[in-house]
Amino acid sequence: MAGLKDGDDFKDGESFKNPLILKGVFGLVGFGGLALFVALNFLLPEKRGEMSYSWLFALVFFLSLGVGGVFWTLLHHATNSGWGTVIRRLMENLGSVIPFMLLLAVPFLIPNGYQDDLWEWFPKREAALEKAEVAAEKGVSQYVTEKQAEIAGAEAAVASAEAELAAIESPSAGHRAHFDRKIESLKTKLAKLQEQDLSEAAVHETLVDKNFKKEEALLHVKKGYLNEGFWYVRFFFYLIVLSGIALALRHWSIKLDKSGDPGLFLWMRRASCGFLPFFATAWTFLVFDWLMALDYTWFSTMWGVYLFAGAALNSMGLLVIIVTLLRHFGYLKNIVTLEHYHLMGKLMLAFVIFWAYIAFSQFFLIWYANITEETKFYLTRNTEFWNLYTITLLVVGHFFVPFAILLLQKVKKLPLVLSGVAVWNLVMHVFDIYWIIIPERGPSLTAAGPAKDMLMVMPGAWLFDVLAFVSVAGIFGFCLLWRLGSASLFPCRDPRLDESLNVVN
Repeated sequence: MAGLKDGDDFKDGESFKNPLILKGVFGLVGFGGLALFVALNFLLPEKRGEMSYSWLFALVFFLSLGVGGVFWTLLHHATNSGWGTVIRRLMENLGSVIPFMLLLAVPFLIPNGYQDDLWEWFPKREAALEKAEVAAEKGVSQYVTEKQAEIAGAEAAVASAEAELAAIESPSAGHRAHFDRKIESLKTKLAKLQEQDLSEAAVHETLVDKNFKKEEALLHVKKGYLNEGFWYVRFFFYLIVLSGIALALRHWSIKLDKSGDPGLFLWMRRASCGFLPFFATAWTFLVFDWLMALDYTWFSTMWGVYLFAGAALNSMGLLVIIVTLLRHFGYLKNIVTLEHYHLMGKLMLAFVIFWAYIAFSQFFLIWYANITEETKFYLTRNTEFWNLYTITLLVVGHFFVPFAILLLQKVKKLPLVLSGVAVWNLVMHVFDIYWIIIPERGPSLTAAGPAKDMLMVMPGAWLFDVLAFVSVAGIFGFCLLWRLGSASLFPCRDPRLDESLNVVN
């Protein structure tokens, strides 16, 4: 076994010395851009709606990269994968940026701001409930009078049927059975009417619900899910679950570096298997709430998987880029080999195909069913220049180009070329998230006016998109650099380190 690397030779790990200038640039760009973005919200209040979509776009893109990092960490532990041990800390660092990204979502929690601009169901629900309240207050007495009249009528019907039966001197068995069934039915109806609570509060609540259904039937049907209280509960569920998983796995991994306790290694495996359902639920419903609900009348059962596929693909691409940059500056030279690149390249190819499969399946099923509530998503994105955008950037750019290149085995063992493909995929991911969010902006913000004034694209709004993207990118880069420098670049005392150092595929 001569020539094999021994994990004991790397038990002290490898520290990353933070480039202060680069970190400062990221911090200046990120927090400076954030300050400018906030200032513009106050200086240009009429543009707040446009800026809300810009912020959502930037935030979802970088959040998806962190979520992908958590996924790869969970998958690594749950499958007891050995090859990726040397890059697992980078996955953990990527995932640990999630809490900072979710903190940037605080503006979404504030009513009458970004929340109402992005998700129309908030103001529509509020307006419908206000109208329902007003109508209910006016109709309470009339409703009570009508119900009391119904009860009196039902009592009279029972009494009449009983009197009619009593008037028959010798009814046949069949005749008596007929009247018994009739009387029993009338008594049941009467009992139901008498069970109703006709107190003012109960009647008011009933009328509010009835009028709410009349004002917004779809929101009434979805009221169990689309309501303010449950929305806030879900928001904090996403924050706790995604952040908690990312930070817990990284904490245990760093603790293993110091103690070498194999019990921690086993604990991370068990915990990851338990975390996976919570992770999947949190990410799926986050993209339901933040992206699919941009149009609350639209739905897709494949939405969560579609967004997951993009997150997994592009977080792996970002890992390739980070590894290449670290190796360029002298880190991980004897740790990461071309075999690791080959494996990461194969995973990128797998998820390029998986993303395309899910994207096409979603489109095909919606096209085939031809349901108005579903097709509107693609109709919006086939209008004006969005059609060319879709074909050029998503069909050709996001799938065919990387697919053709990654099919070549040699490419996956050329770090610079593979990193170039990863950069390309990340750019396409930017366009993908942009395509999901931004086409909703024009129609949503201008639909309230005359139909002729409804715009598919908001002129000049792309400037806010760029500013938001650069700002969040700066904060993301600053946090990632900080995490890289806070612990060894690889899990130096993991039991699978030997296997990873000597991996061959």
